[in-house]
Amino acid sequence: MVVCRAMIVHSEGAGDAGGSSLRLVTQPDHAHFSGELLGLWRTDGLPDHLRRAEILFAGREHDNGWREADAAPRWDAGAPGGGRPHDFISMPRAERIAIWERGTARFAGSHPYAALLITRHAQTLHHDHRGDPDPDWRDFFAYLDELESGLFTADAIGGREVTAAEVTADYRFVDLADLASLAVCAQWDEPFERHGLRGFFRDGTLHLDPFPLAGATAFAIPCRRIPGRPYRGDADLGGELAAARWEELRVRVAPL
Repeated sequence: MVVCRAMIVHSEGAGDAGGSSLRLVTQPDHAHFSGELLGLWRTDGLPDHLRRAEILFAGREHDNGWREADAAPRWDAGAPGGGRPHDFISMPRAERIAIWERGTARFAGSHPYAALLITRHAQTLHHDHRGDPDPDWRDFFAYLDELESGLFTADAIGGREVTAAEVTADYRFVDLADLASLAVCAQWDEPFERHGLRGFFRDGTLHLDPFPLAGATAFAIPCRRIPGRPYRGDADLGGELAAARWEELRVRVAPL
């Protein structure tokens, strides 16, 4: 599995022409599935949660910074086996930082609490770079810290400001839904566990325990397929994507 500029890319077996193919799910579509999961979440007090609407909004929009990258997917000339979509590791640092600065700021005015949870997500994803001597990373974390501080000050739900402990507890929902969605979109082979939730994806079904939904539920995630061949550049990759028809990745979520 590789994650490219705005896509989660899964290599599949023989395609229609007898070769391999790449199935692509955009990061925003992956995040939308996260939001759908949270919308049906029936455990951990979420149905009656004071901040439920903002938690669900953050689940749907936690990857909103990738929207612009969808319009012009980039190609990695140095990828093994020839030009392929950029993966998350090979993506230039400046582009990665720009995506997350954009994504954390977009809803700071209209949905400050959701923006606070998205900022916490950015902090969590990039925590390995905190303390990095590179000035770009230093500036990025200074920006996130300042934004988070401002959102704490700006936000009041139910007539009071939230505490750091409440933000940590609420972010857990976003983190779990993100993890479960990634397991599906990237077709993970290995089981996962986080915050007391265990799961694995197999044969089109995401199994979770303890099961957070009211019952087994089916979902459809938009995706596209392109040939798993070396690409000659951004235009070649973009042309193949433009010609690819939209399909649905169907998934069932059921108890483990």
